[in-house]
Parts: sequence; C-alpha cells; structure tokens
Amino acid sequence: MKVEKEQKGLGLFISSEYRNLVSYVRRYFNERYYDVSAEDIVQDVAVNLFSKLDFDEHLENIAGYVYRSIRNKITDFQRKPKKEIPFEKFTDDEGEEYFSENIPDDGEIILKEIDDEKFYDSIHEALDQLSPNQQMVFVATEIDGYTFDELSDQLEIPIGTLLSWKHRGVKKLKEIIRSDDFYIENDN
Repeated sequence: MKVEKEQKGLGLFISSEYRNLVSYVRRYFNERYYDVSAEDIVQDVAVNLFSKLDFDEHLENIAGYVYRSIRNKITDFQRKPKKEIPFEKFTDDEGEEYFSENIPDDGEIILKEIDDEKFYDSIHEALDQLSPNQQMVFVATEIDGYTFDELSDQLEIPIGTLLSWKHRGVKKLKEIIRSDDFYIENDN
C-alpha cells in the first residue's frame, strides 16, 4: 500500500510538473548540440525513477529528488565526449544553411600585417597619456608580470585600488588606440 502511494505521488508530481521539468532541462542543456531532446531526458529520468527507486523508503522531498535526478542526467550527457556537428545541422526555419554561408572562402581572407614600429609608438604615446598610477599598474601587471597580490604587498596599496587604476587605464587606452592604425596596407 505504501509503495503504491509513493509511486502515485511520484507519478502525479512528474505529470503535473512535466512542462516545468522540460523547461529546466532546456535552461541547462543544449538540445541541438547533444542531439537529444529535453523531453527525452525527462522521460528517461522518470522511467529510471520508477524502475530503480526503492519505494520502501519514504521520500521526504519528491521535487528535490526529481530535479536532482534530472540535473545528474544532464551532467552525464555533458561529460560524454562530444561529437562533431556537421554544418548541415545549422539551418534556419526555412532549412537554409546560415552557418556555412557566413564563412568566407579562403580567397576572400586578406591577412593584414602589423607595422611593429607604428604599434610600439602608439602604445608608448597612449601610455604617456595615462595618470602615473594607471601607467604604473598597467606596466607592472601587463609588461613586468607582477600579480596584483605582489604589487599590493610591495606598494602597500589595497588590491581594489590597483584594480580600479588598471580598469580606468585600460578604458582610456581603448579610447586612444585604434587597431586599424597598425596595419600595413597590402595591395593584393
């Protein structure tokens, strides 16, 4: 009698929460990538619960148990080696391939060379426009290889302050430096 009650409770929960369970799977699982539908995962978990669950023990939290089982099933899928997806799988609603159409042919790719002299001159000019604190933190962390912990210990300045200086410095550098200025024009 107790076993039948537990089975009915589990069955009622799964049938009443089916849409929520499927939504939960879709939130954490890419169906297209793994080529498995969310409904298949929910149904597989439900079958496993009914066939393997020991109904002699009382379940305190059916919802928690079901959601944890689904999460474990998702994790199992994500741990499996992933297979390659052919470009044909990437189609829009009309069946048109949208992925491979946006990849340029090898002939269309033009590699640009960077003029090192222009690059380094621009970097030095931009660094000169930073405040001394911003410049010091940027050079120390990006060029000299210091960590923020090491810098904080040496200078006795809180890490948060150093991070703030660097953030402002990088933001200013992005405003000053334009990457298009570094390229050598190729006439191919």
